[in-house]
Amino acid sequence: MKTYTLQTERLILNQPHTDDISRLVEIMKNPIYNKNTTNIPFPYTRENGEFWVNLAVDGLAQGNAYIFAIRLKDNPTIIGGIGLGIDKTNNKAEMGYWLDEQYWNTGMVTEAAKALIQFGFDTLQLDKIFATHFTYNEASGRIMQKIGMQQEGVLKGQILKNEKYLDLITYAIIKE
Repeated sequence: MKTYTLQTERLILNQPHTDDISRLVEIMKNPIYNKNTTNIPFPYTRENGEFWVNLAVDGLAQGNAYIFAIRLKDNPTIIGGIGLGIDKTNNKAEMGYWLDEQYWNTGMVTEAAKALIQFGFDTLQLDKIFATHFTYNEASGRIMQKIGMQQEGVLKGQILKNEKYLDLITYAIIKE
């Protein structure tokens, strides 16, 4: 099976593997990842990490998800994850990402997301890439703006999380 490696100035994006799971579980001990995402559980277990690594392998094999570990060029330890969930029927993808909190506010997610968008348009030939964030996670919205996405709207009561309906702000970029 063909895998992909994307490189930026500071980062390498490549296939997550089982060696990443211990570090992944360590990072995800922080409940902020569950709070800020629609699909990261808390508490996060080794089984959750195994599921994510398998999701990356299966998604690549089926062509319906391209999930990358984010790593520093000079250190192979996982520091984040970023990916595209593919909607083949409509030739679009949803982007999601997370980053170890110690690397927040360094521009690394923006750097990784720019590379992923280029991969989505150039390699996968997608027409549209979109992403969402909770209204209280304005930092994620700023990342979306920095990578050229435009706000499309607010999805009212879109997610039921911890017994509350939450709004999602949606952003997108179209292939030019």
